[in-house]
Amino acid sequence: MFKIMTKADKLLIIFIIIGSIASIFTIPKLLANNSAEKEVVVNVDGIEIARFELVDSPESEFKEIPFEMNGKEYTARFEMKDGSVMLHRLSEEIVPLGIHENMGWISESYQMIVALPAKMYVTVEENANNNKINDENDYDIIIQ
Repeated sequence: MFKIMTKADKLLIIFIIIGSIASIFTIPKLLANNSAEKEVVVNVDGIEIARFELVDSPESEFKEIPFEMNGKEYTARFEMKDGSVMLHRLSEEIVPLGIHENMGWISESYQMIVALPAKMYVTVEENANNNKINDENDYDIIIQ
């Protein structure tokens, strides 16, 4: 197969591979809106149980969110620092493995922390109060 390919073909393949790898790292950064205020959204079993502002300070701030599972009350402890959030270890009764703690810090909307089998997931979203919708831009296209 390499005997059939010319130098231009090989150069094109190398260019496509380099472009693909570079896009994996650059596209999420280009799509992220760093100027908007962000909120941490906590869901358990598909139901939103908490939403709070993501603090961007050099010192750690903690937030404790109570939730109920299997008739017992538990507390999820979040740490926020430098515009990122981390979920600390949940009780071993509901989450035997601490994989969610190993997921570390998240700060962008395309990142997520998942704690199974507690069915808890944590995401970062732009603050809904800061999103101003312009009435004339509600539609992309109108077909008659």
